[in-house]
Amino acid sequence: MKRLGLIFLFLLGCQTTQNQPFDPGKVYFGGEGIAKFHPYSRVAKCRTAFGLDPAAFGGMVTAVSTRIHERFPAMTTAGKRGGPYDPKARCIRVKGVESGESVTLRAVDKCCGKSLSNKTTHQLDMAEEAFVKIGPKAKGNLRVTWALVDCPNELQIQSDSAICDDDYYFTP
Repeated sequence: MKRLGLIFLFLLGCQTTQNQPFDPGKVYFGGEGIAKFHPYSRVAKCRTAFGLDPAAFGGMVTAVSTRIHERFPAMTTAGKRGGPYDPKARCIRVKGVESGESVTLRAVDKCCGKSLSNKTTHQLDMAEEAFVKIGPKAKGNLRVTWALVDCPNELQIQSDSAICDDDYYFTP
């Protein structure tokens, strides 16, 4: 029986972190600015700065300001080919200032690059599917607050098919 318990503990320690629980309350940093929408439904995975396929995340994706990316460059790491995929992946939780609605998105691309301290600067290019969850598309620009957070399981990389085939995006 003791041997069976040791085997169980060994197997428990060997599982991947891909489906580990995330901390929905942990915020790495955040800010306030302007979000615009972008038609990611027509963007191929090798055409995003992070080499991720927007379709793999159900359209719940965004481009982040180069200033956000500079503060957290690890958001581009995919992990090893065939897994385990990077458990340190971060997402962006976006809340519409006017609507109060929020959505969590996978960062797949980079955009704009103005100051993070100016609340009137363009900081996110959200997929249309995500944009309409926090405000009307007709507005074109929305005032938002955003926070860098852990990615929930549905926004984690599930397979190599979500990543551009170029080895550049994988860690050795």
